[in-house]
Amino acid sequence: MVFGDATVLGRGVTAPATNGLVARLRLFFARICHENPAFEVFARDNGRFVDDVAGMREKLGRKPGAVVFVHYPYADLASGVPVDTLLDAYRQLAETCRSSGATCIIGGQQPVDALPPGIDASQLDLERRASAALGSTFLPLYRYFQSEAAGRRLMVPFDSGDGRLVNDAGHEVLFELFRRRLLGM
Repeated sequence: MVFGDATVLGRGVTAPATNGLVARLRLFFARICHENPAFEVFARDNGRFVDDVAGMREKLGRKPGAVVFVHYPYADLASGVPVDTLLDAYRQLAETCRSSGATCIIGGQQPVDALPPGIDASQLDLERRASAALGSTFLPLYRYFQSEAAGRRLMVPFDSGDGRLVNDAGHEVLFELFRRRLLGM
């Protein structure tokens, strides 16, 4: 199962059916399972984790033992959700995963050029606190996409052109990070 927002839907990539995070995950699971495994995607443009967590928990309750990837890289904090609220929602989902026997990876934040001042500090605070609270269930992502150039947050080689969504190379990095975390679990 994959839950998320526009990034999960493949926005920003040239060919979502082959280059997007979900397409790469599907291919990975087909290769390791030697068949076409059940693979559900629940995502929407401008999706927020706090709005979707109850539905995620309900779906996980019906799918014991599922493998779950979650990626909401910035919309919650950008829309004013406090770090504490988002961290509590992460904890709720992690507890549901544990109780249902699911393997769950909650992806962290992505730097975005067009965010209001201070949001990047909140993203880093959330990543630090979520890493400490959730251990391997949480996958910090910010540092892998952070630009070193003055005036930018998202690295140019990963920018789809809008300063928010990642391109094909960014989706490849996301896939590798999620895959490595899963294999390490």
